[in-house]
Order: sequence, then C-alpha cells, then structure tokens
Amino acid sequence: MSSRREAVRRVLASSDSFRSAQDIYTEMRAGGAKIGLTTVYRALQALADAGEVDVLRTADGESVYR
Repeated sequence: MSSRREAVRRVLASSDSFRSAQDIYTEMRAGGAKIGLTTVYRALQALADAGEVDVLRTADGESVYR
C-alpha cells in the first residue's frame, strides 16, 4: 500500500464522522503533507474499492468517507 494511501487512512481513522476528500486534503496540508487533492481522491477510491472505508453520498451529491 502506498504511503499516501496509508496517510489518508490514518486521517480517517482519527475521525469519528464521515469526511469529504476536501476536508481530508485540508487537514493533511495543514499538517505539512505534500499531497494533492487528486491524490487524496485516488487514495479514497482505492480504499473504497478495497472495502476498507465506507462511502456515502450527501444530498448535494458529494461523496463522504469514514
């Protein structure tokens, strides 16, 4: 597993609620991570495809992850 995917997984694991990719990206950048938003989306999709995270669609169509 890529280190970026593992970093995204750690952010999700530290949260009690569903998070958007933008929220995760913002938190990671604030913490000094050199990661792009597209990379966060790709990591989340890979984790979702592997059944490692839950995905919901909000009323406005945004995907959120837990």
